[in-house]
Amino acid sequence: MKKVSLYIAGLLSLLYACKKDDSTLNTQHVGSVYIDTAGIGAQSVYQFDTLRIRPNLQFDGQVESDFTYEWKINMAPNDTMYQVLGTARALAAEIRFRPNSASQYHQLVYTVTNKANGLRYIMPFKITVLNNIGEGLVIADSEDGRESDISHLMMPWITANATTTSLKRNVYSSINHGKIGGIVKQMRYYRSYTTDVITGITDSSIFNIKTLDYTFGGKNNDLFFAPRGAFKPQSLGSIYQGDLYIGEGKFTGTYMGASPKYPTPFDNNFAIPTQLALNPFNYDGLVVRVNFYDEVHGHFVYLSTIASYGDREMHRYPVQAGAAFNANNLPGKQNLAAGLSVDKDFLHLLKDKTTGKVSLYIFSPGIDDYPDIIPPSPKSVIDLTNAPGIATAHHFVFAEDQNVMYYVSGNKVYAMLYGTATPTYHERYTLAAGEEVTVLQVYQQGNYPHIEPTLSTNNKILIMATYSGGKGKLYLFPMLNLGLGNLDINNRKEYGDFGRISSVISQK
Repeated sequence: MKKVSLYIAGLLSLLYACKKDDSTLNTQHVGSVYIDTAGIGAQSVYQFDTLRIRPNLQFDGQVESDFTYEWKINMAPNDTMYQVLGTARALAAEIRFRPNSASQYHQLVYTVTNKANGLRYIMPFKITVLNNIGEGLVIADSEDGRESDISHLMMPWITANATTTSLKRNVYSSINHGKIGGIVKQMRYYRSYTTDVITGITDSSIFNIKTLDYTFGGKNNDLFFAPRGAFKPQSLGSIYQGDLYIGEGKFTGTYMGASPKYPTPFDNNFAIPTQLALNPFNYDGLVVRVNFYDEVHGHFVYLSTIASYGDREMHRYPVQAGAAFNANNLPGKQNLAAGLSVDKDFLHLLKDKTTGKVSLYIFSPGIDDYPDIIPPSPKSVIDLTNAPGIATAHHFVFAEDQNVMYYVSGNKVYAMLYGTATPTYHERYTLAAGEEVTVLQVYQQGNYPHIEPTLSTNNKILIMATYSGGKGKLYLFPMLNLGLGNLDINNRKEYGDFGRISSVISQK
């Protein structure tokens, strides 16, 4: 049996040896593509910038149109899901992925395919995405009235060392693959424990965004040590070494630079309003940091500190002899706005619920009479009856380095100058027909005043957002003639094509 097998095997070998080799008859030269990447290597690109790569291709006797091209990149380092960036010979594509972690890379794959035979020539590249969002303005807007997105503006007035303008739209949704539920009504930029964050609030939520890469950083009970039930945020604020959350009619405060979460609310019987006058500075003799008007009980309240080593009790104002008004008993008012003056006086703009009369109530900062604290004293009341359009006015804003209050009524932006015994009122800007103001505030550099400002424009720009015809617009007005509230209208900056802008904040 073994011999037969060997014989058959030998015969088959002979037959195959005698067969003529015609494997090269009627064939065509396939041709090759050489992808020359000399000088290209690993690539880096700033987030939201355009990645450009143009390899040198050698087609071995063929032409560029004989091939198709594809550039695709994985969705995250080490991910197996890919997104096509382009189908041209050279790549020019905006990169919106979050910045890479150290030693982690995206893989970009370049494929050149021969149309005639389907042969593919593949070249991979390592791509590093760098953080491209720095100091500037963070802008929250909504296209549908239900969800919000975040955009970011950098330009020389608001960004140290900037020489050009960069407006990155829809940053949050691009990175997180979804928008923020609700309309963002206020934001704050600060350091939360070890991470720089933007905290924002809607009517039913409080949330964090990590500014390193603009990723979602937690929401509602994630940000508190103890559950709070239903969230009804009112406002955010800060004092020296103190970060404040006002919500559900309660006051919550701690130093987030040393705490990963907010504690339980302060225990008090006062109705905490949305508008509080806060002194965020730090200087000798500063004894009261929080001042507010309690609408429910009809009187003013002050708080010295939220620190554990100070007086953390909220106090109703005592009756003060010779005061300009009775802060202990002032019923029937509505909070419109609160802030600080040039002299660090507490300012409260109140409207009488019965008569509609609007008045500005001014308190001194208080006196340090160690070991006692002499609370702020009512200094004066300014009647705004003669202010143009005051009955329908809104968006009241106090400037901290000049005795000026801006407000909007109808299609006008007004400045009230209150540094003298009799206030004066001046038109400062006229809105276009149908234009509605949605944001009005004075520009302050990120983390001011906890960090000394480095830009001369700090407190010197009026920020305004408007909405008209389904589109939002952002204005930056330089201020002229300190103390007069003048605006440099001819040199204003405008940025359009937003949704309805609801909040703007500075990021450092």
